[in-house]
Amino acid sequence: MQKIKVLSPGKVNLRLDILNKRKDGFHDLRSIMERVSFADELEISLLEKGIELTCNNPDLPLDERNIVYQAAKEILAYSSRNIGVQIHITKNIPISSGLGGGSSNAAAILKGVNTLLKLKLSREKLMKIGTKLGADVPFFLLDGPAVAEGIGHELKRIRSMPKLFMILVNPNLPVSTEWVYKNFIIESTEAVRPGSVKIPSIFKTKRDVVKLMHNDLEKVTTRRYPVVNEIKIALMKLGAMGSQMTGSGPTVFAIYADKVKREAAYDKLISVHGEEWKIFKAENLAA
Repeated sequence: MQKIKVLSPGKVNLRLDILNKRKDGFHDLRSIMERVSFADELEISLLEKGIELTCNNPDLPLDERNIVYQAAKEILAYSSRNIGVQIHITKNIPISSGLGGGSSNAAAILKGVNTLLKLKLSREKLMKIGTKLGADVPFFLLDGPAVAEGIGHELKRIRSMPKLFMILVNPNLPVSTEWVYKNFIIESTEAVRPGSVKIPSIFKTKRDVVKLMHNDLEKVTTRRYPVVNEIKIALMKLGAMGSQMTGSGPTVFAIYADKVKREAAYDKLISVHGEEWKIFKAENLAA
């Protein structure tokens, strides 16, 4: 096999607590993370040498600044063959949106090249390589919902998650994760007492999920981009059980009680805001 096509899903943070700021400048966090059906598409094939990266989105760098390029370089180093890789990304997930598109793409390259070159590296080994590329990369190699701790790379599997019918809304603007974390101020809230909110390993109902929804970073992004709150209000008015920003934003997601309610809300949202916001339907991949 010399060529494969893989889907690279986005993610939502169903809960995100920032616990403290570390001496190295990063933050310790605790987050409930779940993959969603909204995805990029990657086509990976082998070359005689080098790394060739192309993308349908001209805003994405195609050299070593790109985490996909870095992932290819890392995984190729484990091959005894003098060989290269050609990658084309069809980018559907908005850039700098809080949906984890870049980290997911990097994980897809690690898995894809591992398969193409029959390297037989274990999931644990791939996750260790992924940690060097970015804190969210190991999550996308786990293939299931998880509680992420530390800087985001220490993962505990969530054993059960109900099917979630979601709408994702991006207000057509990129937000720098680095800027959001720099402007986050630790306050004396439940976030600094991680034991005060217990996260189960089994979620039986959508209500179990919704009652734990929370994002410490939302107030930072919303302060600069009030449209984030406008989207939340719009989604809740359309019958969502819960709605919040994912990651450092600005994408907002909402969970609906069933597919019928989600479809009705989506149609209404498209008719009113379809030209100003990017609006997508998605389900979680755990069910």
